[in-house]
Amino acid sequence: MPKSPARRLRSPRKGGRAERWESDEPPPMVEVELDGVSGDDRVAETLRSHGVAFRLLACRPADKGRRRLLRLFEIQADGEGSASAIHRLRAELPGRDLAVAHLGPDRAILRVTGPMPALCAAAFDLGDFCIRCPFLGGEDGAGSVSWKLLVPRIGDARRLLEAAAPAGGTRPTLVRAGAYRRRWGLTSRQERALRVAYQIGYFDYPRRATLSALAARLGVGRSTALELLRKATTKLAAQRFLAEPPVDHLS
Repeated sequence: MPKSPARRLRSPRKGGRAERWESDEPPPMVEVELDGVSGDDRVAETLRSHGVAFRLLACRPADKGRRRLLRLFEIQADGEGSASAIHRLRAELPGRDLAVAHLGPDRAILRVTGPMPALCAAAFDLGDFCIRCPFLGGEDGAGSVSWKLLVPRIGDARRLLEAAAPAGGTRPTLVRAGAYRRRWGLTSRQERALRVAYQIGYFDYPRRATLSALAARLGVGRSTALELLRKATTKLAAQRFLAEPPVDHLS
């Protein structure tokens, strides 16, 4: 029996609910980037000012009414950086809004609860997935950053623009809407290059295989083999040090 095509169900406008899909297959996802989103956040600013590297592991509504947001941060710092940052956060946040789980002398997990921002509420309501959180700020701590999400429909960008617009301020701009571009994951070619290099002893000391031998095994030139290895190791290092690796552009 053939499958029925996807049916789009509309909810009443009065409730402000997003459209829902009824289908055997999930709806397509589109990567949307908004520029000029206000990224001021007390937690990110405190961690950055104390030299603490951090990464947002997860976020979700803390209550059914979506009035509060729960976030989990992984933090890492040498010396007293983490301790001083946590001490500062404990002084600024109510006790019920901050919990700390230490993973070692220089690593910890922070559980932070606070008021739900309007743009987060809009994203949760639409069923979107954040790729880059605007509340983490830029590398230089800038207050205005880009916000990247995966959305079910391109039309969701309009509501996100409205939610991200500050009262009386400048409305963010839509700078991109298109296919999702992988960031953290290794491409198949990068993963194969890394695996073969490890297997033939390219990373051993002393080295048991040359770059030319690796290139021959991969069936590519020396420069291509080196590029694949550098991109793969850059991504692995970025994950270890909680940074953001460069984009692999789709060919």
